[in-house]
Amino acid sequence: MKVLHVIKELTNGGASMGLLRMCVGSPPDVNPTIASLVPPRPEHRSTFEREGIEVVAGVEAARSATADADILQVEWWNNPYVNDFLVNTDLPASRILLHSRGHFDAPQMCPSERLLSRIDGCTVTVPSAAGNPHFDRNRLLAGLPPARCVFSEAGLSRSTPPGGAPRAGKGDGSRITVGYLGTVEPIKMHAAMLEIAARVIHVAPEVDFEFAGEGSLDAYRAEADRLGLGQRVRFLGFQSDPAAFLNRLDIFCYPLNPYTYATSEKALQEAMLTGLPCVAFPVGGVRDLLTPDSALLVQTPQQCVDACLKLVRSRDLRRVYGERARLRIDSLTERREWRAELTRARTEVMSRPLRPRLGLRVRPEDLFDFCTDRRACPTEGLSPEQRADLARVAAFVDDDYAKWLDSRAESSHSTSNSTERITS
Repeated sequence: MKVLHVIKELTNGGASMGLLRMCVGSPPDVNPTIASLVPPRPEHRSTFEREGIEVVAGVEAARSATADADILQVEWWNNPYVNDFLVNTDLPASRILLHSRGHFDAPQMCPSERLLSRIDGCTVTVPSAAGNPHFDRNRLLAGLPPARCVFSEAGLSRSTPPGGAPRAGKGDGSRITVGYLGTVEPIKMHAAMLEIAARVIHVAPEVDFEFAGEGSLDAYRAEADRLGLGQRVRFLGFQSDPAAFLNRLDIFCYPLNPYTYATSEKALQEAMLTGLPCVAFPVGGVRDLLTPDSALLVQTPQQCVDACLKLVRSRDLRRVYGERARLRIDSLTERREWRAELTRARTEVMSRPLRPRLGLRVRPEDLFDFCTDRRACPTEGLSPEQRADLARVAAFVDDDYAKWLDSRAESSHSTSNSTERITS
């Protein structure tokens, strides 16, 4: 079976790494090709090519490759590049599986009935995403079967010993390191994260916080200085070896924005596989991964502070919750069954007739509303603080559309100027 995976752009981020693991871990009779609509950086492209996966770049290359594929699998979250390809490109006879990597409960992350009518099937990466009532209504109206859960599995490096390596402060009562791994941006991380760190450090001077991941690090360092945290809070940037970072920690603290688009969260999976005790808000896909008996789940920043301190004060409790976290992720049904569910989803799509899709010529400025069901994340009755949290996550989609529209306007302007010069 030839599967063409269409993605906005290959990067070193979670969606791309999840795609890589899917391609490498798929059944041997599946021959994957990647179409990156935005040409990827050479180092990101080579990550796939080293695994023997062909990569093509650009919209025209993706359209051409569609004709040779049995299934066109779209790696989807709400972005204009993929949506424009699905809605406005003249596609040859094909079958399309939309594989959503964003949570439909998040702001502006639920596909509309009109978009779903362009595809033949849909999968999600955590069960709770498919439970969104607006998405379920839209897929029924579009004539699609229920969305199957194809979990995006994370793994650790082979050098990681079973149960994780000894961690800083463990066993000698010295310093305790609390860590976060992921995007260090307001679109992902809880707005009160550094205040949480400051409160913990104030009560427990033996604690340090480390944040690993790309993002607006200078702004966060400035906030840490404002809070008087000095060297007690460190921002490390991108980590090429997440396992090595996690093995230095005693506690994994993962407070996400309440309106997060997060689904199968590889960073959290990696922490659980390492045997780290976890503190988290049960939002987005986190509630599919963690249970009250496998982690300390909190609802407010103060509860997060209290949970961290509870673990700081008890090495035995850290050990117990670390073992429970590892047992939870090891036994997670969705993690064990993702290959079988992917095969079932593709089989369902293959049972649909091939059909060509003529581009609908939706105007660029109308594309967002055409593809998005805003009702899936209601905003009525929200407090100012909640609206601010929602806006931080919505910026993930809004900014992408704004940049895309600007680039199209610049391209149109350049083409117009070139035409004028030729005419004159």
